[in-house]
This record gives sequence, C-alpha cells and structure tokens, in this order.
Amino acid sequence: MEIEIENRKENKLLEREEIYFKVKYDGATPSRKKIREQLKGMGLNGFIVIDYVQPIFGVREAKAYAKVYPSEKKAREIEPDYIIKRNIGGKEGGKEEGEEKGEENE
Repeated sequence: MEIEIENRKENKLLEREEIYFKVKYDGATPSRKKIREQLKGMGLNGFIVIDYVQPIFGVREAKAYAKVYPSEKKAREIEPDYIIKRNIGGKEGGKEEGEEKGEENE
C-alpha cells in the first residue's frame, strides 16, 4: 500500500490538520486501521480520524480524507459519534451497549 498526500492544511479554528490523499493498493481496499497505521508511519502525530475512503472505479486506488487532532478528547468534541465508532472499532458507547445486552439476558 502506498499513500500519496495531495493536499494538507491546518484548520486552526477546529485545532486539527486536514489531509486529502490517494491510497494505491493491491487486492481489496485497505481498512481504515491499516491506512491509519501507514499515516502514523509517515510521521503524523495525534489522533487520526479517517472521514472517508472512496475507491476509484477500474483502478486500484482510492481517494481519502483524514483529520489529525491533538488528542482523542478533542476529536470526540467535534466529530459525530458514528465517525468515531468507524475509526476506533465501536469502543465509543461500549459500556452502554454492554449494559443493555446484559439487561436483556437477565
């Protein structure tokens, strides 16, 4: 997998860095987790939230958009819950869901 950054800008108002990039890959479209790990390997520090990954028809490439926050707390203040869930694998609200399931089983 290869990542090519197309545009990178700092959004001071929301305290984040916004990155538009292309992902070139073999096989299936890579997961958000793999893309996030690759971006960290490129030197991006902070909490990375991948907003979207859009495969390009007929080519093994995808256009993507990510936001880099200084901390997870700051990201949770700004980003919708469903975006956070997509990026951290459903940890957000895990206690509430577990409690509800526990109540149903009793």
